Amino acid sequence: MTHPSTPLQQDAPARKDRWLRAIGYGLLAEIATIVTIIVVVLAYKYLFGRGLPEADYTAFGERVGAIAGPIGGTLYVFILAQRLMPGISSRFVAHGIVVALAAVALSVGGSIAGHHGVPAGYVLASALKIIAGALAGFLYERSVVRNRTV
Repeated sequence: MTHPSTPLQQDAPARKDRWLRAIGYGLLAEIATIVTIIVVVLAYKYLFGRGLPEADYTAFGERVGAIAGPIGGTLYVFILAQRLMPGISSRFVAHGIVVALAAVALSVGGSIAGHHGVPAGYVLASALKIIAGALAGFLYERSVVRNRTV
């Protein structure tokens, strides 16, 4: 018995711009990470920690970047890679990795431009992003295969 097509099963041909969209989602993931860090630091400075010396805000910003950067970057890559998946018909893991690589490229490029180097923590953050992108593609592919065999 065949089942009607579900949203996870794409019968229509994939859009031709799928690789560009994967890059765009990766850049968006990194921008979302940066915006999250900025919002947290500004909220601390203007709402929760008013009146502190500037050195305290700088130190807080560095701590937030070291914690929220890798965590936020990983989550945003996973979420946006998942968001990409319904618009493609194959190579889900590869597309997820492209999302991650675009985020890593912006992250590392921004670090080199802003700090004239890449902190060691970026290696872990980059690896987590790549894992998140691949995992998003893998999980989506598994769900598509499972739904086709039901």
